Amino acid sequence: MISRSINRKIGELLIERKVISPAELEKALEAQRQKGGYISQHLISMGYATELDVAVALSNQYDFAYLPLKLYTIPRPVLSLVPFKWARLYTLIPIDKIGNTLSIAMADPLNEGVVQMIEQMTNYDVKVFISTFSEIKEAIEHYYQDDIRKMREASSQDLKKYALMQEFIQTRAYSGAERRRFARVNKKIAMDYMFHGKAFQAYTVNMSIAGICFVATVALPVDTDLICELDFKGGRGVDFIVKVLRVQRKETAQQSRPEFEVAGMFEFIGDDDRSVLADFLSGEAD
Repeated sequence: MISRSINRKIGELLIERKVISPAELEKALEAQRQKGGYISQHLISMGYATELDVAVALSNQYDFAYLPLKLYTIPRPVLSLVPFKWARLYTLIPIDKIGNTLSIAMADPLNEGVVQMIEQMTNYDVKVFISTFSEIKEAIEHYYQDDIRKMREASSQDLKKYALMQEFIQTRAYSGAERRRFARVNKKIAMDYMFHGKAFQAYTVNMSIAGICFVATVALPVDTDLICELDFKGGRGVDFIVKVLRVQRKETAQQSRPEFEVAGMFEFIGDDDRSVLADFLSGEAD
């Protein structure tokens, strides 16, 4: 497993390499404070840096080898070692296996928790390479295309099956006659989510096949994508990415610990996890 002392932030590295200016970094930091997400993604979206600039800076500072994925053909047996769900959730892809070492390409190679998870899941030592977000997403679309097709077909069928009954949540995007309606289950269940690389605990208010509403102790920015894990009884759980669409502070007696009701739609949920969620919702509705 990798172990590096992360003492230089990507903004500092890019300034040192004269890719961005301090003023541009400050503008990107302000965008991050308002919207959340990674500072590197804001620098890229604002046109101050390219994905390659970020990849090269991290590669030089932390000794990750940059891997242009378009030059590689990934064997099917290697792909099978990392399920599509994890590749999509964490923007990574396995590329090669030699002996007891599995090589993977990551867009966020400093996420040692993910590396440890892959080692535990595969029982291989993991060697990390760096690639850009775009390169990895393109590779996932190419190599996991059957999984993506099955996920989209399952999602379409489930949404038709469970649409009806009560409204889920009102969002900025849908209101009035255009508001979407899904079968909703009101249930308090423990869940975890990742925000700025840290794990937080929360609990659900309600959920449907299309999204979830939960209570958090952090005022999450709207439009943020959160990696979440929801635990059902009996050892069953689901992992998913949710896009935050609404955040509202809850009025509670314990003002020293503010709580926020957060609602969002599933940005990504794998076929197996959606099936577990559908079974749970069906059982609760009966």
